[in-house]
Amino acid sequence: MGVDAKFSLVSEGSLLIEIGDKIDYEISKKISALSLAFKKLDIIDITVSYSSLLIDFDPLKHNFNKFLSEVKAIYDFTMLNFSPSDKELNIREIFVKFGGQYGPDLKYVADFHNISEEEVIEEFTSKIYMVFMLGFTPGFAYMGILSDRIATPRLSTPRLVVEAGSVGIAGNQTGIYPSRSPGGWRIIGRTEQVIFSPEREDPFFLKPSDYVRFIRVDC
Repeated sequence: MGVDAKFSLVSEGSLLIEIGDKIDYEISKKISALSLAFKKLDIIDITVSYSSLLIDFDPLKHNFNKFLSEVKAIYDFTMLNFSPSDKELNIREIFVKFGGQYGPDLKYVADFHNISEEEVIEEFTSKIYMVFMLGFTPGFAYMGILSDRIATPRLSTPRLVVEAGSVGIAGNQTGIYPSRSPGGWRIIGRTEQVIFSPEREDPFFLKPSDYVRFIRVDC
């Protein structure tokens, strides 16, 4: 195999595939490629994380050894033909109001790094961020990787309420709260973009392997 992988049966109908142990652009692209390739199998669902996939299958329909052989064959073929191309990025533009009532932690992030609030905003909006996975609440996209200039630890005590659309920082990741909920990320701004809506045909505005560009708008 081109990449070392660990295959683990974690329940009678769930197979976990791990190909790394860190947040990494290339690993995430491989996870996306594998997720697409495995959909040709007769399975129930696929859940992706930073460096792993969980394949749920019906154990009554599959002989596990045969199923595992099929999975490994698809894995080998996908990795053999994998090319980390950035030619066709799906870039989502998200407009954000920074600071003040919209970003109560912007000053903290600036003070933590001994830079100005303006420099935090400029650094944050100068990059395109990859969606690694969804989790925490429906539609919450874990994105990165933030530069060391603005990467900031999360709150020691989470807030009881974070408004929907709030843009936060936690370590070297950023994310957007899709709904009003508790949360411990440093909030630097807010967007009016609806990130998750069960009423839409496709409820999720962001998906793994998407890219996001944040654009500043006046408060």
